[in-house]
Order: sequence, then C-alpha cells, then structure tokens
Amino acid sequence: MIKKIINHFFKDFFIDVSRQLWVEKKLLKLRKNLSILDAGCGDQKYRKYTQHLNYKSQDFGLYSTDNKKTLGTSGMGGKDGYKYGALDYECDIVSIPVKNNSFDVILCTEVFEHLPDPNLAIAEFSRILRSNGDLFLTVPSNCLRHMDPYFYYSGFSDNWLKQKLKDNNFIIKELDTIGDYYSWMSFELYRTLKRNILFLPFILPSLIFFLLKKKTTISSNTLCKAYFIHAKKK
Repeated sequence: MIKKIINHFFKDFFIDVSRQLWVEKKLLKLRKNLSILDAGCGDQKYRKYTQHLNYKSQDFGLYSTDNKKTLGTSGMGGKDGYKYGALDYECDIVSIPVKNNSFDVILCTEVFEHLPDPNLAIAEFSRILRSNGDLFLTVPSNCLRHMDPYFYYSGFSDNWLKQKLKDNNFIIKELDTIGDYYSWMSFELYRTLKRNILFLPFILPSLIFFLLKKKTTISSNTLCKAYFIHAKKK
C-alpha cells in the first residue's frame, strides 16, 4: 500500500515508475492471444505483463557495458555485462526478418535514443504491423548520456513524433507528456545531492518543491521528461 501511494505521488518524479505503470496498464488491457513484438527489448522487463499474449523479443544483442564515465548513470551492464535473456530475433531493429503485417502489437520503450536513424525503425514498424495494429512507444524528451557507444540522441519532441508517425501511416490515439520543467529540475537536484552524503538533509526540500509545483501547459511545454505514445496503423 505504501509503495502504491509513493508511486501515485511521485510517478512524474521517478520516470521509471511512470513508464512501468503506463506499459503495464496498456499490455494487460490487450485481448488474449494477440501477437506482440517487444522491439529493442533489452532485458525484457515487460514480458511478465504479456502472459496472455504471443510474445516475441527483438534486440541487436551487442551492448555489453557502458565504459563512458558520466554523472548520474549506473553504467548499465557492470562487470558481468548487460543481460538480454533469450532473443527470438537478434538483428537490427530496422531490418527484422519477418513478413509484412506479422504482428498485432509492437512495444518499443526507450530505444530510439540508441538508434542512428530512428526514422527507419518507425518505417519498419509500419511494415511489420498489421492494419489497425497497436504501437506502444516511449521516448525521452530529455535524458542523460547512457549505454555508450550506442547513444545518439538526448531526446525527441512531440512535433517530431507526430510528423514521423504520420509519415509512416500511423494515427496517434494518445500522446502523454510525462513530467515538466519543475519535476525535471527537482529530480536533477535530487540526483545530484544523493551522490554526497553531506547533502542528504537537502534532498527532502527538493521533493517538497516537486510536490508544491503544479504542472501546467507552460511548464510541460518548456521541458518534460518523456512522451508515451499509443498509435494505430491505418
């Protein structure tokens, strides 16, 4: 119960919590036996929500560990390397070896910043998704450098998403703006302070500041953390 309360109030603060709740909700609502491709699946953290679906995984499988020294990131891999799990398709995301119109659903979370040309990935999703199929896509609007050398973009805009999805035969049903300028600033303050135990007393004020600042159109248009998109292929 306590965890649920924290998640409710801080889901825009901790972006990973917000993303997991959104993906879980979308996947569990899908009807049984639909075919779903988890594109750029990584460690397949959302597979547990697809027990009622025909799940397939795809990733290029080449990333091992982040050797670039950066602030505020975990390194993502560690000494034992990144753990993918079994992959159904170990290949480039822009050239997946399946026929046209192969899937009812595509899930792609936090992948586009790691692609040299994400436009090609959207085109490939359009090719392999059936008419009226669902695309669930999450992308950062603003993120720190991570998973080098496979890091190419620090974020995407809602205008970019709308244009590229339209160009590739998708209709956006839902585009959620996650976080805003104040939640971003609060979290970066929190992330900076927690690195030094001497600053621990100042962490609570950063959380209070986050809670007191009400999200507005202006603050979310100025800067947000991510976009969560549900699109349909025509």
